[in-house]
Amino acid sequence: MNRLRLALAAVLAASPVSALLAQSQAPQPGPRAWLQCRACHTAKTGEANKVGPNLGKLFGAKAGTLRANYTYSPALKASGIVWNDKTLDAWLANPALTVPGTRMAYPGLANPAERKALIAWLRKETR
Repeated sequence: MNRLRLALAAVLAASPVSALLAQSQAPQPGPRAWLQCRACHTAKTGEANKVGPNLGKLFGAKAGTLRANYTYSPALKASGIVWNDKTLDAWLANPALTVPGTRMAYPGLANPAERKALIAWLRKETR
């Protein structure tokens, strides 16, 4: 009986239904990428800064000015960047290349589709 249960479990685990269930329960690319970001950032206005600044009302803000109670790197403050889809895409791809001298230790998100999904998620969540 135990062998039959194991065989049935193996068949179900390899079935397309199992794959669909796993997909439906997996986080979408934006929220999945945010899992890394949230180690250092919060997204909603009014939430506290962490190691990195709170990102509430990010879009349209000038880099290095969003939170008066956060100490940004001189390089980020001097960058002249205004956060939008294009500037965030470059930043998320490689912060150190986008703003040499930044303190952000994040190496970047190489996958363009994941960056696009994260930016769309940030646009919605940081309003």
